Amino acid sequence: TMNKTKTIIILALRILCIILFPLSYIVDKEYSGNLTFFTVQSNIFVLLVMLTQSIFDVLLLSGKITKMPKFLKRIKLVSTTSISITFIVFGIILTPVLIKEGLPEIVSSYSSIVMHQIIPLVAIADWILDAPDKKISFGYAPLALTFPLYYYIFTLIVPLFNIKFKSYENGQTIMSNFPYFFLDYEKNGWVRFDGEYMGVVYWLIIIILFEILVSAFFILIKNLQYKKSKKQSI
Repeated sequence: TMNKTKTIIILALRILCIILFPLSYIVDKEYSGNLTFFTVQSNIFVLLVMLTQSIFDVLLLSGKITKMPKFLKRIKLVSTTSISITFIVFGIILTPVLIKEGLPEIVSSYSSIVMHQIIPLVAIADWILDAPDKKISFGYAPLALTFPLYYYIFTLIVPLFNIKFKSYENGQTIMSNFPYFFLDYEKNGWVRFDGEYMGVVYWLIIIILFEILVSAFFILIKNLQYKKSKKQSI
């Protein structure tokens, strides 16, 4: 059936991602990100979800189970939204900054392409190709904030243990208390807004609203697919 073919295709793509990610740390040691980065953590999170769903997909294909557990769809919404934010924020906000700082090689490195483009795009395709089994409430959209919230708390706790984040300034690698410039409250302030600097609070509001919007968009995709499948079955 069509669903079986889709499952086999996405299983192959997931396996590809699971292979490509660790290769970043073998073939691209210089630019493969530290575990402290949101990019790396969101990639690991999405790969764990992919691995979990692959196990259930194999069980479904072999007839060992008849349907997916409910929790998996919710976790998948969180991981897909998080990795999509990695894809969008790096492409729109961080790529121009890195090029301006004279570091285009980071943008075009193997690990950057794998973690910022390939794995996020496969995760989005995985969400789209996954057959909908019921309508999802838009009330679940804020659930996607759980992973970024965990990460933000992580960035506040890590410096307390004298652990620094790798950062870049004027073409040089520096160690900072903040993984990303928009979280640097020492430089930008919390509510400062003067044209040159925008406070961290404003950045957080933008990211929160954007995260919910992306999550709602993924829910909409699934609901439209479910509506279409119900029409076809009539």
